Amino acid sequence: MSASRQKKLRQGQPTEAVEQKRLEKKEEAKAARQLKVWTILFYVIVGLVIVGIAVSALINSGLLQRTVTAVTVGEHKLTAAEMNYFYGNAMNSDPYLSYMVKPGVPLDKQEMEEGKTFADYLLENAVLTARNMYAVYDEAIANGYTLTEEDKASVEASISALEATAPAYGFNSASAMLRANYGVGCNVSTYRDFLEVQIVASNYVNQYMEGLEYTADEIKAEAEKNPTDYSSYTYRVYTFATSNYYETDAEEHTEEETEAAKAAAKAAADKMAADCKGDEKAFEAAVLEMNKAAAEKEAQESEDKDAKQPEVKDTSLYENYPKANIASNMTEWLVDTARTAGETTVVEASNGYSVVMYLSSKDNADVETVDVRHILINAEKPEDKEAAKAKVEEIKAEYEKDPTEDNFAALANKYSTDPGSNTNGGLYETVAPGMMVEAFDKWIFDSSRKAGDVDVVETDYGYHLMYFVGKGEYSYRDGMIVNALKNAEYEAWYKEVTEAVSTENGMGYRFIKTDHVLQPQMPNR
Repeated sequence: MSASRQKKLRQGQPTEAVEQKRLEKKEEAKAARQLKVWTILFYVIVGLVIVGIAVSALINSGLLQRTVTAVTVGEHKLTAAEMNYFYGNAMNSDPYLSYMVKPGVPLDKQEMEEGKTFADYLLENAVLTARNMYAVYDEAIANGYTLTEEDKASVEASISALEATAPAYGFNSASAMLRANYGVGCNVSTYRDFLEVQIVASNYVNQYMEGLEYTADEIKAEAEKNPTDYSSYTYRVYTFATSNYYETDAEEHTEEETEAAKAAAKAAADKMAADCKGDEKAFEAAVLEMNKAAAEKEAQESEDKDAKQPEVKDTSLYENYPKANIASNMTEWLVDTARTAGETTVVEASNGYSVVMYLSSKDNADVETVDVRHILINAEKPEDKEAAKAKVEEIKAEYEKDPTEDNFAALANKYSTDPGSNTNGGLYETVAPGMMVEAFDKWIFDSSRKAGDVDVVETDYGYHLMYFVGKGEYSYRDGMIVNALKNAEYEAWYKEVTEAVSTENGMGYRFIKTDHVLQPQMPNR
């Protein structure tokens, strides 16, 4: 074999040692590649953990909630922290929410209807409220309205009240309490901004309403156009509930059973109407007898045999009810000008059939009214009364340092717990007899009452510091007409102002706190 052939053979057939070395290098390269992959994965995982920790820390710090836009309202970019106040207010102002949700379960985990949680519903309300408030705020600013010194003082008073209250609830600051109640990102600074916008919008609405005026001819024209709308009616009514006429106590009933129960309820109503026709005393006696029977049955079925049976009262009389306050199923019949005293009829109600007796009506044209301011400190529970009375006396002492109507109005805005008047100086205008609770009504319509009188009055709601402004500008009838005209004009203006503003959700929308947990509703004692 030639040397060149042997060389080629050696090149084409490596020795066993060379082959082994090649395989070892291949394995080393593979191991190096695997090590590189695992090293990269390790650093990726570590990096993600670090980023996760950083993002979590950033979220918990509140920085994202205070900087990233959650909802754009017109030209205003509202953060999650700002929207938390609107969401919290939507939640706290719904009187039925606590009865509808499961206590202890986050609102964003409870379905209100298919595909929609309670949190979704509240968020929609929060965005709508934010739109409306900022729309009015912008309108106010455009028309030259700004925070007055009184407004600024009111804001600072609210902040001071928070700071004073926080320690009593276990918080070391007002900001900590706001964060706990509304969400991460909420603090005194964001709350102050929220309050300032809210006060400007609210005060501008009051200013707009106060600026609406109507001539005697305009009032007369409205009265002639809708003559029954501003009259009051006195009548009696008793309802025979269908539920009392089922033959069984089953939770569900067939259509035939329901129809039979409705027929029985109507027959009972027809009989009472015929028996009492034209005789108010007979109507009252019949109601008392049925209420007594119902109370005795309830006492027999009660597990508490020692419970005191409640006093049986006549519940059928409705005195001087304005047309707007009458149930819709009986309105048309009652306000018919052809009605005469003692006339009786039966009307269908949502839960059965009602016997209605017309007694009288009046047009309210000669009913005098008064204007009054008040400061309410709630005390609906017996244990709160002493503290409420002491607070009212403190406020009275503060008023007496500057005994003017303007000072009283400022104190009402600062202290009153009455949501119907604590943004307009506690003022109620054109108040007619019977419109307020008994003790309140008795004080303002005392024949000796004169402008500037101040006193403390107790009602079922708590303690009121009263300030008598004087006789009303309008009769009860004209006052109702003016209010109706104002409300119609205001609603048209408000709709035009607010619906012109659009909203858009941003990246920060997800940071709005929606997982609030409500506590069980405590029964009244």
